[in-house]
Amino acid sequence: QIVNLKRQGKENVQHKPVIEPEDLVKLNSSDAITVTNPLGLLRNVWFNVVLYFCRRGREGQRSLRKSSFKFEQDAQGRCYVTMAHDEATKNHPGGVDDVQSSEKHGRMYKTQKNNDGYTAMRLYIKKLNPKCEAFFQYPKKNWSNSDAVWYENRPLGVNKLDNMMKEISQSAKLSRSYTNHCVRATAITLWSNAGIANRHIMSISGHRNEQSIAHYNCRPSTQQLHSCSEVLSRGLATSAPPATVEPGSVIAEVKTSNIEPDIKAIFHNCSINHVQVHLGAGCRQICE
Repeated sequence: QIVNLKRQGKENVQHKPVIEPEDLVKLNSSDAITVTNPLGLLRNVWFNVVLYFCRRGREGQRSLRKSSFKFEQDAQGRCYVTMAHDEATKNHPGGVDDVQSSEKHGRMYKTQKNNDGYTAMRLYIKKLNPKCEAFFQYPKKNWSNSDAVWYENRPLGVNKLDNMMKEISQSAKLSRSYTNHCVRATAITLWSNAGIANRHIMSISGHRNEQSIAHYNCRPSTQQLHSCSEVLSRGLATSAPPATVEPGSVIAEVKTSNIEPDIKAIFHNCSINHVQVHLGAGCRQICE
């Protein structure tokens, strides 16, 4: 039955897309997550909490409290914010059969940017309504920059939190409407592409085995898919016979005048056995 459903295009697993690098840059400079007003500050903190602590779509967000986070310094004096305690999650529900969790070990370090997650959370906690224990609170409609409290005495509901990334995508005019889980997928993909060991990723994401994060490692990025298409297009446009390549090899054309900015990502986890260098007409004349 599963095979028949897949033939009909009804796959049983649909992985959430990763936020495109261009959209991440656009979001970071957008007013959608500015720290100068209550709504933007709320969205900034929410996004960075989900990203840096690799949280799932709506899991546990409603139950977060002001005391769920703590500000500390490492041995080198660098400031960061981290989770104050472990929580009951999908992979670590608690109980005698549960294994030890290290999800609270994730850290969000302070950077030089004025709207980074650390600085935003500092300001956000300062502006929270002291009468409400919930961490995510409704922003006030009538407010001023000098107000001590920017948020109402009522928590954000589960449905509101569940649609947070969709609202941010629309406000920032991103290329598509992302979901909350896309933020988690983005964090794992960025870590994996940077060469961080799976065991370290799992300690923050809460996965219990490497099989669960395998699909994050094998999904090609938009730039990599574009490069694959360009290779085939150049092959159709040239009259030269295609080069013979052994299985598992990678063909890439590198022009000195236009080197791909993420060339490392193209060759990530690749083993290059043969390299063919083709000289243009101008280069041949110089060589001669």
